Amino acid sequence: MNLDIKKHYPKDWIVLQNRVVECYRSMSLDEKRLFIMATPLARTTKISSNDPIFISSSDFSKECGINLSTAYTALESATDRLFTRFFGYTNTEGNRVRIRWLNKVIYLKNQGGTELYFTDEVLLLLREFDALNPYTKYKKEVVLRLKKDYSLDLYHLAKKHQTMGGFQISLDELFEQLGLPESYRTRMNNLKSRVIDPSLDEITANTDIDLSYENVKRGRSVVGFQFTVKEKPKPKVIETGRDPNTPDLFHKMTESQLDTFSSKLSELPEVQTMAHAGEDMKPFIARIRSMLKDPEKQKTLLPHLAKLGFKSK
Repeated sequence: MNLDIKKHYPKDWIVLQNRVVECYRSMSLDEKRLFIMATPLARTTKISSNDPIFISSSDFSKECGINLSTAYTALESATDRLFTRFFGYTNTEGNRVRIRWLNKVIYLKNQGGTELYFTDEVLLLLREFDALNPYTKYKKEVVLRLKKDYSLDLYHLAKKHQTMGGFQISLDELFEQLGLPESYRTRMNNLKSRVIDPSLDEITANTDIDLSYENVKRGRSVVGFQFTVKEKPKPKVIETGRDPNTPDLFHKMTESQLDTFSSKLSELPEVQTMAHAGEDMKPFIARIRSMLKDPEKQKTLLPHLAKLGFKSK
């Protein structure tokens, strides 16, 4: 397989054919997270079905924002469940085809991680993006931080239709797209309070878009929803009132600020590149906290602090 990697998006982007996302709707949140972490590695390399993609528990913990001890169990369970998954389609001859996502998985307990072996058919799906294979793209760190069961699916739908300003979806389509249990059909209040509202609140609070909705009715019955997607304005650079040619000044932070911003900084992908190999989250946060108290080391973090909205008094 001749793959020109230069034509593809970098590893910090999730780029998936829309039909691929439709196939994984029944997966658990941790399965989707594992799949999402693995797909950029499959997309940007020349591996075949005989080559593994390794995902460590520490990376799973860091990128998904979960406790490391929880990540070990979650990753092992997601590995086992993902191996049982398959999807299907009808070929040009009218024959039904069933394909596994993975042909082999190995959970390496001593190394704290998992090896995934994608089938060649899936690898091809993960690498083809054109007019015949429409796709949706977004930043990996955004979607991996979503924690509600249906936030990831609704975020993908929103990004898929962002250029159109939103989308309308019938109840039948929503249930199919999200893989919702039928019990929600007779309890519209539960559908909104347990699925739609918490997902949209999380998406609006933690991603690059604002997502809202209103009912679509036929008579007095709700038959679907109209979702509105708005891109959030880009964060403005904080002006400090200093001459840009002068050295950065040291910002003395309170203990509360040190705790808050060391934790927030540790979640930024551009800051996570400073982590040592195999370094867990707690020691990493503690090291960032120490850097914030050091006049010289703090300078390297000032652009990231500005991005988080830090303002010195």
